[in-house]
Amino acid sequence: MIIGSIAALGTGAAYPIALILYKQVLNHFAIDNKMNTSTTFNRSNECSIVVNTTNNVSSTTSIENIIIYYIMVSLGNLILCYIGWSTWLITAERQVRRIRFALFRNILRQEIGWFDVQNAGELSNRLVDDLDKIKDGIGEKVPDFFSLCVQMISSLILAFVEGWKLTLVYLSISPLIVVTINVTVKTIIAYTVKEVQAFASASAIAQEVLQNIRTVTAFHGQKKEEERFANSLANVKTIGVKKGTYVGLCQGLNNLFSYSATALTLWYGLHLSQTDCSNYSAGSVFLSATLQISQFMPNIQSFAEALGSGGGVFHIIERYSMINALSDDGEKPPTIKGDIEFDNVSFTYPARQDALILNKLSINIPSGKTIALVGSSGCGKSTAIQLIQRFYDPDSGRILIDGINITKLNVAWLRSHIGIVSQEPVLFTGSIEDNIRFGKPNATDEEVEAAAKIANAHDFIMALPEKYKTSSGDKLSGGQKQRVAIARAMLSNPKILLLDEATSALDNTSERVVQDALDKAKEGRTTIVIAHRLSTIRNADLIVALENGQVKESGTHSGLMKRKGLYYELVTTQTEKVAEESDSESETEENDTNDEYVWAQQSLANRKISKQSMHSGGNSDGYDENANDTSPDDLPKNKYFRIPFLFKISKFNAPEWYWILLGTFTSLGLGTAQPFYGLIFTNMYGIADEPDPHEQDRLTRIYAIICFFIGLGGCVAQFLSGVSFAKSGEALTMRMRKLTFSAMLRQEISYFDQQTNSVGALVTRLSSDASALKGMTGIRIGIIFQAIGASIAGLIISFATSWKLTLVSLSFAPIIILAGKLRSQIEDNEKRSNDKISFVEQGGQHATQAIEHIRTVVALHQENRFIQLYEDAFNAEFKKRIRHIHLIALGDAISNSVGYCFPSACFGYGNNLVNNGELRFNRVYRVYAVMLLSIFTVSRSLNMVPDYSKAKKAALRIINLHNRQSQIDPNNESGIILAEEDFVGNIEFHDVCFRYPTRPNLRILRRFSLKCLNGNTTAFVGPSGCGKSTTMALLQRFYNPIKGKILIDGNDIKVLNIRWLRSLMGLVQQEPILFNISIRDNIAYGDNSRQVTQDEIETAARMANIHELIITFPEGYETMCGAKGSQLSGGQKQRIAIARALIRNPKILLLDEATSALDNKSEKVVQSTLDQARVGRTCLTIAHRLSTIQNSEKIAVVNRGKLREEGTHEELLKKGGLYTQLALPQLPTGHR
Repeated sequence: MIIGSIAALGTGAAYPIALILYKQVLNHFAIDNKMNTSTTFNRSNECSIVVNTTNNVSSTTSIENIIIYYIMVSLGNLILCYIGWSTWLITAERQVRRIRFALFRNILRQEIGWFDVQNAGELSNRLVDDLDKIKDGIGEKVPDFFSLCVQMISSLILAFVEGWKLTLVYLSISPLIVVTINVTVKTIIAYTVKEVQAFASASAIAQEVLQNIRTVTAFHGQKKEEERFANSLANVKTIGVKKGTYVGLCQGLNNLFSYSATALTLWYGLHLSQTDCSNYSAGSVFLSATLQISQFMPNIQSFAEALGSGGGVFHIIERYSMINALSDDGEKPPTIKGDIEFDNVSFTYPARQDALILNKLSINIPSGKTIALVGSSGCGKSTAIQLIQRFYDPDSGRILIDGINITKLNVAWLRSHIGIVSQEPVLFTGSIEDNIRFGKPNATDEEVEAAAKIANAHDFIMALPEKYKTSSGDKLSGGQKQRVAIARAMLSNPKILLLDEATSALDNTSERVVQDALDKAKEGRTTIVIAHRLSTIRNADLIVALENGQVKESGTHSGLMKRKGLYYELVTTQTEKVAEESDSESETEENDTNDEYVWAQQSLANRKISKQSMHSGGNSDGYDENANDTSPDDLPKNKYFRIPFLFKISKFNAPEWYWILLGTFTSLGLGTAQPFYGLIFTNMYGIADEPDPHEQDRLTRIYAIICFFIGLGGCVAQFLSGVSFAKSGEALTMRMRKLTFSAMLRQEISYFDQQTNSVGALVTRLSSDASALKGMTGIRIGIIFQAIGASIAGLIISFATSWKLTLVSLSFAPIIILAGKLRSQIEDNEKRSNDKISFVEQGGQHATQAIEHIRTVVALHQENRFIQLYEDAFNAEFKKRIRHIHLIALGDAISNSVGYCFPSACFGYGNNLVNNGELRFNRVYRVYAVMLLSIFTVSRSLNMVPDYSKAKKAALRIINLHNRQSQIDPNNESGIILAEEDFVGNIEFHDVCFRYPTRPNLRILRRFSLKCLNGNTTAFVGPSGCGKSTTMALLQRFYNPIKGKILIDGNDIKVLNIRWLRSLMGLVQQEPILFNISIRDNIAYGDNSRQVTQDEIETAARMANIHELIITFPEGYETMCGAKGSQLSGGQKQRIAIARALIRNPKILLLDEATSALDNKSEKVVQSTLDQARVGRTCLTIAHRLSTIQNSEKIAVVNRGKLREEGTHEELLKKGGLYTQLALPQLPTGHR
């Protein structure tokens, strides 16, 4: 930084040196022109003014030497500029990298309560947009600012030396300029802070929607989400327009003050030439007129935006965490027994402090014992588990482990001895092996496999083509994900085991194997179990029944049953009384493993044949997983993309054409002001040679007034330009953000399965592209048009003055253009250097995952793991960027230094023209002044090249996504819509074959055929991963089959209108997904085709057995659910999801483990509701509990993607086949 700053200061010194040389040139030509002493007589005191004609030869430097000096200044500036710019660019990259890492690290060290009141999308946005603004403010703008400071100060000193009176006159207006700049800075900072906060809210919405894209698609919520996103963006637009308006006004006033100061200085300088006997040459007048403070404005805007963004960033970095898992503070006992005690614990969530969750809870859990927590949804079971992990601290009371208050223990040490398996399993980007290793990063391969075997996951993993290296992002079923999560927990060999519905997502076959493994794992460990299934808690050493956050009763299973209290009621409300569950399919699973491996290999071998068959025929049922599978940066090179960029993007800005037109003309006018000012200035220089004093006065006043009106016109033009481009630019940015978001939402589901299109990557792209797009809007695009205006006006004036001299002067223009092109090309190459996903997007993925699933991350104590992944991604980006910085700095140095070579060509050739009598010396001045000011304006625009280049690439990526044709477009209006009287509801799967595009080597369904009749319930049963959930995904057209057809009333669903098709279905998923909106809006989300009434919402809530609970909340139906429904328990979320499905009165009901998250009491009520809802509807249900399927008209047994058996419960039991093996362990002893 020191070296770069010194070099930058050195580049600033080149400017006053050039001014001195220019003064010498002026005097040289004046002397050659006069040849004798020129004396002008003052009207009042007849004082003569001598224009440096004494000792002509000795006092005047020859033009040849001056040219040499100009070249030396240019070379020196080239070297210093390269050093200054390269060091500061590298410094900016390093500083932002440190800030980025510090920000991410401090985000992850915050307590969970902090995350409850934050928005994950806002935090992710700070890691992208805010840091980009900071980098822009501390990068090349800093040496440029230092250079301008030296230019101003040195010019000021030189001006005082040459003419202190003139300088004081100029400085008399400078306070107005300083005040204007100060107001501008404060305005930009204030509005930047508001803008960042506003867009963070919009970014949070986008992240939430993309995270839950399947739910959005199932309920056709794209339009609603687009509106929600657009409404949030409207605030961003309003703030941006206000900022642009105020900045334009301040810049306009700054323009007025600067030109007014120049006019006053020139007028007073000529006045001094007539009234003061001091030596005021034309050169000194010029020096005083060059103090242009307005040159600081573009840099000041970048600094102000960086300050505005930095405030929020450093607020997080400096925030003290109440529960810091990365701290070394706290006790670390050498051993741990596992005794746990809740001592009068009371607790409320930070985000819901009006709702008491635990009320003086006291429980004693001896080490090595298993305790089960039971009770209705929301009674505080999961809260107790979170407090043990120290996600929160109690409001009052204590939690003790081995007699030590956990607030005194080291947080990392505490969590390292706790294993957790949550109700909703979370897997991270990476392979299955990587996800299991999250439980113990240094585990051996043997330990990983052993943990997988304990969780009954090893066999299905080995059946996958890539085995443990298979990406976890591929389509694993809920049960498979849960088993991987259990393996992850087992790997760490924890002393305390927390099981929050650990087996809820498993089929009955897998459940017993896993439960047996968990029973063994419990030995020697303190285990706390939350479960609704009797099989998982009846053998617990202690069962604690909770009600309203208090212990209602506790004891063993038999003891509590004898009491016939709360626990007895929970047990007896179960539809079926389960004895001991067992799994008799483990042998079958093992026997089928090799079969699936063969199928996978056959699929791989026949991949080319399959692809050919997929494309054969006009009505092919094929699904090309590679269609439109292009990287967002792989831009098609068609004629559309050969059209000049501004014309490409202008069609998206067409509604604001009048603002663009106004901004263009005013910016062009501003650009022409500079060369026109050069013309006026050179004409004013000739006034000194006017022999008539009265004529001097008249011309001086005229030119000073013209100069003032140039400033006044510039003020108006700058204001109009700022307003125009603020309105058009913000409208374009908002429109492109909406366009990007809309384009993402209309893509097929397989688009989101790709690693390059993960939620983290898409959110990062949405934020960074929209931010980069501002590089071609507002003040920046105005400066570019100013450069165009200056170039046109400058060339016209210069060619009209001397076409020969102009052509020679233009010899340096190609160098300036090529220097600018060099940087633009480097920026383009950086964007194209990665074929699939950039390092920035990789880092964005890791950050988004860690923040989105912060509870899982801290529970596993893997904060440092994600920090390392994040840092690795950006370190790779840093290394790539550093390699290009030197070329970028060289290009900037060339463009900034060529301007000092320009006078050598202009004056050298101009001198020859004057000596040959072809041109008068004042015309040489004119060409030089006009061209110089034009080059200055163009040079400013070249500084916008990096912003413009980034904006260009961002816009083209957006256009590329916009032009991408979705294979299953949810907004497609075509297709058949059956009349209501013609709709029956018969569903048929006919020889359906399917494999997920991201797992092309593994077929999920193989010639699957099944008929589901209208009004009947068809239940799908089978082991996890057999294809049950896939059939529902295909029925909703999330994907298309590779072969075969799915028919509704004899019509292939591919020819039906997709919106109408999905409107027929009500979906309740295994993992309930709620949005960060009110309970009312979440339920109403079930029918996005109309305005749902409050009565309908309450009716649906009653049907789902959730109404009575909702009205107990302080805000009732307006209670916010929180991100991913974080403010509600699992059972509460599931019941709201059921209400959401029922409110649309679907003709086809899809229940994917719809009651798996409910307690026994709620399950019975909700199951009764679902039984009533199924009447008259075609219902497809997936369930592992016999109680939810045994009354189905048809039960379809699926295994390895094939239909193995079908029939009623009784018929299948009589067959004694696979269904019997699955169902028999669940039947009461007397029915076996």
